[in-house]
Amino acid sequence: MGEPAFGVLGPLRVKTDGAAVRIGGAKPRAVLATLLLQPNGFVSVDLLTEVLWPGGAPRSAVANVRTHVRTLRQLLPPAAVAALRTEPGGYALDVAPGELDALLFEQRLAVARAARDRGEDSGALRGYEAALGLWRGGVLQDVRSSVVWDPAVARIEELRSLAADECLEVRLRLGDYAHLVSGLRSRLAESPLREDLWRMLVHALRDAGRVAEARSAYAEAERVIAAELGVEPSAPLRAIGAEVNGYAARRRSATPAPVCQLPMDIPDFTGRAVEVADLEALLSTAGRHPVVAAVSGAPGSGKSTLAVHVAHRVRTAFPDGQLFADLAGTSECPREPAEVLAELLRGLGVIDSVIPGELGERAAMFRSRLAQRRCLIVLDDAVGAAQVSPLLPGTGGSAVLVTSRRRMPGLPAHACPLGLMRYDDARALFGAIVGAERLLREGADADRVLTECGSLPLAVRIAAARLVNRPGWSVSTLADSLRDERGRLGAVRSGELEVRAGAELSYRHLPEAAALAFRTFGDLPDEAVPGWLVAVATGSGEQAGEESVGGLETLLDEHLVEVTGRDDLGLNRYRMHDLLRSYARELALTDHQETRMRRRLVVIDALTALARAANAAMPTRFLGVLGGEPAACDGERPPTAVAALVRERPVDWFESEHRNLVAAVDAAVRLGRTDRAAALAIELAGFFDMRGYYGDWLRTHRLVLDAMPSHDGAGAAALLRNLGQLHLYQDRYEDALTSFDRSRALFAELGHRTGVAVAAVGAGSVHRVVGELDSALRMFTMALRHFAATGDPHGEAVARNAIASVWLEREDPEAAAGWLRGALELSLVVGDRHREAQVRRRVAVLHELRGEPQAARGELEHALGIFDELADLHCAAYVQQSIAELCLRQGESGEASALLVGALAVQQQLGDRRAEARVAGLLGELHDATGRTQTARHYFHRSLATWRRLDVPDEAGLMDAKLRALR
Repeated sequence: MGEPAFGVLGPLRVKTDGAAVRIGGAKPRAVLATLLLQPNGFVSVDLLTEVLWPGGAPRSAVANVRTHVRTLRQLLPPAAVAALRTEPGGYALDVAPGELDALLFEQRLAVARAARDRGEDSGALRGYEAALGLWRGGVLQDVRSSVVWDPAVARIEELRSLAADECLEVRLRLGDYAHLVSGLRSRLAESPLREDLWRMLVHALRDAGRVAEARSAYAEAERVIAAELGVEPSAPLRAIGAEVNGYAARRRSATPAPVCQLPMDIPDFTGRAVEVADLEALLSTAGRHPVVAAVSGAPGSGKSTLAVHVAHRVRTAFPDGQLFADLAGTSECPREPAEVLAELLRGLGVIDSVIPGELGERAAMFRSRLAQRRCLIVLDDAVGAAQVSPLLPGTGGSAVLVTSRRRMPGLPAHACPLGLMRYDDARALFGAIVGAERLLREGADADRVLTECGSLPLAVRIAAARLVNRPGWSVSTLADSLRDERGRLGAVRSGELEVRAGAELSYRHLPEAAALAFRTFGDLPDEAVPGWLVAVATGSGEQAGEESVGGLETLLDEHLVEVTGRDDLGLNRYRMHDLLRSYARELALTDHQETRMRRRLVVIDALTALARAANAAMPTRFLGVLGGEPAACDGERPPTAVAALVRERPVDWFESEHRNLVAAVDAAVRLGRTDRAAALAIELAGFFDMRGYYGDWLRTHRLVLDAMPSHDGAGAAALLRNLGQLHLYQDRYEDALTSFDRSRALFAELGHRTGVAVAAVGAGSVHRVVGELDSALRMFTMALRHFAATGDPHGEAVARNAIASVWLEREDPEAAAGWLRGALELSLVVGDRHREAQVRRRVAVLHELRGEPQAARGELEHALGIFDELADLHCAAYVQQSIAELCLRQGESGEASALLVGALAVQQQLGDRRAEARVAGLLGELHDATGRTQTARHYFHRSLATWRRLDVPDEAGLMDAKLRALR
């Protein structure tokens, strides 16, 4: 069979007797393309008008369409002219399947699939190859596109994609590994997040005996998926990665499960059987659309306990994870929806730097992240519908369980009002705590207790715990005490009375250590806290961390606090119910003012001391942490055992205490102790840098600077330097340079040479990025001089590497070589592997300038291995981008595409818009060169938009020119 007369699977083509027929004129070509996309079908004049004049048709449009069709008839061969029919209101082009490549493709694809279904893989492979061989590029790639064509183009492109996948599966069964690996690389260049393709590639390489390449392919897959989606590969891909002893097995000993943030379930949960069943049934209906359930009820009615209990029971129905957020609706400062969204997004794997600043944008990102997932979100203690509405998914199979004291009729939710506990359930709960035998023996008095408790679960628990801890008491004594307390607290508003009565009764009988611990919770952050922090605040010292210290065991026994789970260091976290915390705050006010100040300050000082210990043990050194002791007050230091744990696992500790540390900065500012606030904020910057928590970084530093009466100390200078680093990361170059220069001048006035050096390095980096190389070299040389004078070899390595970067920018490898040798030697001497990797990145550039690509690739792979071991996603992404660019220059487009897609996702997360624009442009060029015009156009548009936001007209003009060339 000869070639089809018409072709749309690539550039528009017309042939007659094997010879090409030239169809000139943009509009006649667009008419022909539209007819060929609807072969043998009617195409109206209106449709052609929309194709030819997308911005608005002229009055003479109908006449002009006729003119263009007439011109087309003159250009087409006679057989085609006869097939072009004029019908009322439009036209049709009659073509047989063998005359149009798109129809012939579908015909051959059907034959291939029939052979496959019969088990004839060899015949099927020939059929797939014949079908796919008709494709010469993107559909109509040389004709200006029209939205009118999108449905037809999308359908045929999807068929091509399916055919390519099916052909690969047949090749795998046949063991045709050479062609299979090449085809998979090509497909992954277009769709780098297809785990099934990665799995086939690793499988094929392994079965072909290319085990080292199989391991490399798995490592590449893991990097791309983690960078783009923020998740581990799926179980099937991880399994084959383990088989080839791949990257995942080397980097981690265990694969983390989907996120589960639920607090601990109550082990002796009793009653509420009807409510539990109703909520389970409701949540199980989540599928094509999200489901929201709103549990409302009086204080102490057990809303939170019920929600957590039900959430644990339905966990398996939501395999993509369970999120939990305390909205603090009954606290003095209910949480803002924007803050909660940031927390939820982090739970879904989004790092702080990519989280938008505006509430609407955060809500949109949250909905997008949930669109293809089945997650359960528990929102506890909501203040009202306005707080909850932005936190709801829009599509997908997720479910939301909200608790609130108020009904929320404005919420698109199923209302689940929670009334008083049924009497039998309350009695069963009381009996479960005090013992069934005692309940039976003193049943009448137990009924009096339940009456005084109002059948509120929290009140019942507190009262029963009080009785258990006083074996000399009778149930009658407890009932009388509760009646007296209710009378004395009669002014308390309805709904809280029973809980307050039980709490006051319990508090009055607490031993001093436990009473102090109870009051202390009123001065601690509204978060779950570790036991050692309570012990430090109460002065329990080295025994901290044990429940028996500081009265925590007694508070647990009395049900006045609860264990919410264990943190990343394996330590228990404790939380107090909001009603009880409110009472604890009232009691805390009865303590002497100096006592309360001391209690708050020792907490801040202990957190700062541990942050300093953690920074000393961090795998990377952040230049903005200058060290030194914080302002101290007389009080407890962090317990030795906890400090040892922190030094052993510094990143985990920072993560566990993240919100408490930020709250401590706020508390220090409110107390007017900006010296302490500055000391802690400075210590947090390195962790914020490593994890990309740019929002917290910016807020804490600005908060402290704004609160300082004057900026004339080392603390202010360090904060300004750190802000300059953040501005540099986010391409705010003018702000960055201003901050660095102010910091350097202030350090110079103080005679702080190390401070001058680190600020000069920052300023030099800004100058280098914007192309002011002479200024950059001057700043880096200044930094080297000060580092050398203070005997700081690490700082010297930084400065030498920075000086080398300027000479590399000037494409003078020989001038850079000596500086790089010195930087690498110093990095190895001080044992700073992170700095070593940074230097090796620059050494790779030197090799490239010398025309030594293999040596450059070796240095980059070495650097990437170090960053991966240190779990530094940020720097790994930059190295990945460098490897991709090297691959591009060497013609390895498949590997380059996968690496660039991963790098692009991470740069977007980091907020590095300049790098994002550059990588998007590179991807556009790659896809343009391989004939994927639509994909190229997407990446060029993305690059153009980013360069315009950065106000870089030269780069924006370059991308605009590339887009015009595509059109």
